[in-house]
Order: sequence, then C-alpha cells, then structure tokens
Amino acid sequence: MKHSLPLAVYMIFTWTHAVQGQSALTLDACIKRSMTRGYAVQNASFQYRASKHAYEAARRKLRTSVAVSLDIPNYQESLSNQFDPLLQQYKYYELTTTRMQGTLTITQPILATGGSLSISDYVFGRDQTRGNSGSASGKDYFNNVLVEYKQPLFTTNLLRLTSERNSLAFEQARTDFAKNQLDIVYTVTENFYTAYEAAQRVDIVKEQVRQNEESYQTAKRKFEFGLIPEVEALQSEVDLAGSQNDLLNASREVERAKNALRMLMGMPLTEALELSAVMTFTPIRIDSARVMETALANRAEVLSAARSIQQRTLDIDAAKARSEFRVDVAATFGYNKSATDPNDLLDNYARSRSAALSVSMPLFDWGAHSYDVQAAEVQYESALATREYVLNQVRQEILDLLGRISAAESRIGVLQKNVAVAQKGYDISIERFRTGTISRNDLAQAQQRLTATKINSLSALIDYQLGVADLKRKTLFDFERQEPVAPVTDTGE
Repeated sequence: MKHSLPLAVYMIFTWTHAVQGQSALTLDACIKRSMTRGYAVQNASFQYRASKHAYEAARRKLRTSVAVSLDIPNYQESLSNQFDPLLQQYKYYELTTTRMQGTLTITQPILATGGSLSISDYVFGRDQTRGNSGSASGKDYFNNVLVEYKQPLFTTNLLRLTSERNSLAFEQARTDFAKNQLDIVYTVTENFYTAYEAAQRVDIVKEQVRQNEESYQTAKRKFEFGLIPEVEALQSEVDLAGSQNDLLNASREVERAKNALRMLMGMPLTEALELSAVMTFTPIRIDSARVMETALANRAEVLSAARSIQQRTLDIDAAKARSEFRVDVAATFGYNKSATDPNDLLDNYARSRSAALSVSMPLFDWGAHSYDVQAAEVQYESALATREYVLNQVRQEILDLLGRISAAESRIGVLQKNVAVAQKGYDISIERFRTGTISRNDLAQAQQRLTATKINSLSALIDYQLGVADLKRKTLFDFERQEPVAPVTDTGE
C-alpha cells in the first residue's frame, strides 16, 4: 500500500525577527547548539561513556593480567610463648622478625573453556632474633615458582556467559544513546516550531489590532456623524482593547517558548535569542509498508525487547549452572627452594607439583535451585510477551503518525485557499462597513474568520513539519532524503 501526496503544493512562511548586532538562529543552528551545550545531550553522553568504559573494563579483564605485591619490610616485635626442653616448661621469649617478601602473579582467563592459567613467583626473606641480647638469631630465604591451571568441567561456561551479558549491555547503551539523541533533536525541533508559531501568532494578532484600530476609527467617525448608534462605536472600542490584550498575552507566550528553547540549548535565560525560519512545504512520497518495516527493524524499543530476551536466556543458563553436576580440575607444577644464603636460591631447586579433581553435585536444597530456574524461565516468558506488546505498540504509533501527516497535508492545501478567501472577504467587508451597508458585527465576524484561518493554516504547516520530524525519529530513516539517519554526535569510538 502506498501513501502518496497530491500534486506538489508549495507554501513558504518566512519569519525573521532580528535586532541590530544579533544574528538569528535557524533550526539547524539550534539543534547543533543543543548537541554541544545542552544539558540533555551532555547527560546522555555521560551515561553512554560510563557504559562504554564499564564494557571496556570487563572486556580487558579477559586479557592477561600482571600483579605484584611487596612487603618491604614487614617488621614485628613481640613476646613468644615457647617450650624450653631443658627446663621442661613454657617460657616467654622476646622475638624480633623482619620479613622481606614479594609475589609476582600473571593470570590469563581462558574464555573458550571457562578456565584460567596463572604463573606466580613468591620470594621470601626473613631475619629473626630471639632475646634482648640477640643470643639466638638466624636468616632464611625461600623461593617458589608455580604454574597453576584450573578448569571447570560439565558445567556452564560462566566466563562466556558474563562476556555475552557485557556485550548485550553495551549494545543496549549504544541503542539508548542513539535514541536519546533523536529524542533531543525532536524536542528542540518541537520547541523551535512552538516559538515560531507563537511569534507568527503575534504577527497575526498585530494585524488584528491594526484592523480593529481601523474599524474603531471608522465607527467613531460614523457615530460622530450620527450614522451608527453609540453602542456600535463602544463595541468597536471593546474589540480593540480585547485584541490589544490578546497581543500582550501572545508576546508573553513567545518569551515563554524562547525560554524553553534556551534551556535546551544551554543558554542563559537573559541572553538575547532571535530565530529565523524559512519553511517550505514540499510533499514527500511515503511508502507506508516501508515505514512500518523500517520502524520494526530500527526502533530502540524493539531492539531493547529483543536483547531482553537474550538476557533472560542467559539468566536461565546461570540459574541452571548453580544446580548442575560439576567437576573442577586443578593442576600445579613448579620449583621451590629454601636456603640460608640468597645466592643458593638459584640452583638445586626442588620440584613441586599437585593435581586435584573436585566433584560437586547438589543433593537436597528443598527445591531452591529448581525455583531459581523457574523464576528465570518466567522472566523469559515475560520478555517474549513484552516484545510482542512492543511490536504492536510500534505498529500503532506508526499508523497514528502516518494519519497525522496525511491529515496535516490535506489541511494545508484547504486552509491556504481559505486564507485567501477570508482575506478577500475581510477586504470587501471593511469597504462595505465604511459605506454603511453592513453592521459592525458583520465586520467583526469577517475579521475573526480571517484571524482564525491564518492561525489554523499556520498550525497545519507546523503539524506537518513535526509529523515528518517525528517519523524520522521513530524509524531512524529520513524519508525526505531517502537515507538512514546518521548519528547526531560522535560516540567517540
């Protein structure tokens, strides 16, 4: 099914409110400024960078790590309770010990198997003195070089599981960052057009004030010549005062809208802000089937729901791993040497080796592990249901958005013609009022129709522009340029 627009209709609204020495900002300039100085994008960038650093830290933990620990020195002085074989009794002796020791450990996790390989070298030197006079003293040294391998068998590879979780979390962070950027762009666009529409309303109301001023002066002269009753002249004055009050309210609304835009751009509220917009209504061809397909493929909500299913699958694996039959293999091989002279540590090593096989299997836990697995499986089913709901929600949003764009497009053509007709009707009415062929109420109705038609026409154009901008945000595809939406700011990758 194709959603196509009628023959091209072009309508240009130009708004430039500039003061001397102040350059007006376009929509693109406001977006760019928001992306460099706005709080919202800074906050989104901070969150993304934190997630990126956390992912990088987790990824690098799977690489070789080297650690060194040193005690240089470790000094202790205390009383030691020892048995004296000569006296056949325990006695307290003063013992002074100075230790110099260090350990170098190199560890390599093995992602493919979930095991680990480590190499360590432990060097120890000790100087001991017993008694106040140092009657008994001695020095000894020890060196131990050890290679150790640990490997779990018949169980879930927890290293792989953790790595996959970290990858999913980082992909989610990237998706959220892209979504946040597009949300910020749309919010800036919405606030820009809100300020634009408010300023256009000011211009329209100013024209209404001018028209009411002209009507009032005409009614005043006609009353002075006795052509109309006083009540009509007074009513014209009331209409003039009402339009002047409307102008004051419209001017305040412009400042309120500008302040909202200033907040998004990180501008001080006291800084001057002038905006410039040249909007061209150019119909675009929109393939509704392609819109739906693109949205379902690219929307952050859909991608997040799919990743949630993957996360819940990993949770089931982790829950099952806690209750699985497990075998752990550990093997070490090394050399060590004890000596009273440190130079003797370098030769005549003694061999050190060990091997261990550990078997563990839960036998009875009142079904706790079983309930853990069931809880994870229920969460998985919930993730499946959530994904289906999200898909339907996205479909509904896209259908509503296409309807909004189509309705705005239809309104633009009709209302543009209505503006011309209403303007012509008002011009005729003002002349007829001057000649006395219609009453002041007839003129007021013509003037109100003209004002309402101008405002409705402006609203239709802005609604169309916002609809197209929202379509870009919700599909990550620019249908005006027929290309995917590029990242607004660099992720630093």
